[in-house]
Amino acid sequence: MREGITAVPRKSKKKPADEPTLSSADINVKMAWLYHVEGLTQEKIASLLNVSRMKVMRALAASAESHMVVTTINADTAEQVALERKLEKRWGLKSAIVVPAPEEEDNLERAIGHAVARYLEEQMKPGMTLAIGGGATLHSSLSFMAQRELTGSTVIGLVGSLPHSKWVNPSIVATKVAERFKVDSYQISAPVVVDDPDLRERLWEQPSLRDVRERAARADMALLTVGAISPDATIFRHGIVPKALIEPLRDRGAVANILCYFVDAAGQMVDHEVNQRIMAIDLDVVARIPHVILAAGGEQKVSAILAALRTVSAAALITDAATARMLLEKADEDRL
Repeated sequence: MREGITAVPRKSKKKPADEPTLSSADINVKMAWLYHVEGLTQEKIASLLNVSRMKVMRALAASAESHMVVTTINADTAEQVALERKLEKRWGLKSAIVVPAPEEEDNLERAIGHAVARYLEEQMKPGMTLAIGGGATLHSSLSFMAQRELTGSTVIGLVGSLPHSKWVNPSIVATKVAERFKVDSYQISAPVVVDDPDLRERLWEQPSLRDVRERAARADMALLTVGAISPDATIFRHGIVPKALIEPLRDRGAVANILCYFVDAAGQMVDHEVNQRIMAIDLDVVARIPHVILAAGGEQKVSAILAALRTVSAAALITDAATARMLLEKADEDRL
């Protein structure tokens, strides 16, 4: 353990407001971990977290007083933080947020959704533009999102709409998040899946849809989830894409759907005609957004998450402890 603290702490250098900061399921434990286990200085920790050095000093002092730190990190969330650091180093993430695996698998989406809401509360600032997909995990985050006013901010929907506007409608999440932030939202006012590629191209030529696509390309953050190629996946379970396409897509190598596009294990779009009929912002455009957040969990999604990490350069990954362990194990196997 380190000795003493300087009497007059220097101010840490702050990150630019639009640059993502390190986050965690338990930020105080992460501070203790970075200091006592990884040996980072208080100034470096303050810079990573975009907080004052005094805040780091107080957190470290509190961790000692509460016996969180003895000769090891003595906290229930220490294993989660260890997994977070492994994920961050393995995929070059700015942040990994690992939540406990829930006792009931049915509660997994809510657990991850809660972490998504907390992360947005930390990272989303006035004047920023958030581009957002759909899906059950992101929809679950709405229950935990507090009302706040983000002056000058905008929310952009990345996927088209469904005629039956229940929760599974991809555009619902973007609309609801915009309501929470008391800001405007922009939507792709066209079906998620159209009849033919020519119609898709004609729709993108419409000035209103071109405007949405251009706004999405300029977004500061993108919030995505990922689905597996299975009958239980939201995209198939709710008939957004017919279940009859599951086997043909698998035959082409598809392991994941991102924004309703189907990609292979290498993160490349598979050669299937349905990809030419999806009304969603192109994956290569989303991949260039500076701060991409990927939120997903569950054993059935491990291959899909790995594919998504190859498709976009994620700044943050939000998942659960069981999935985090499987991701690391599968990545190690793939190296062999």
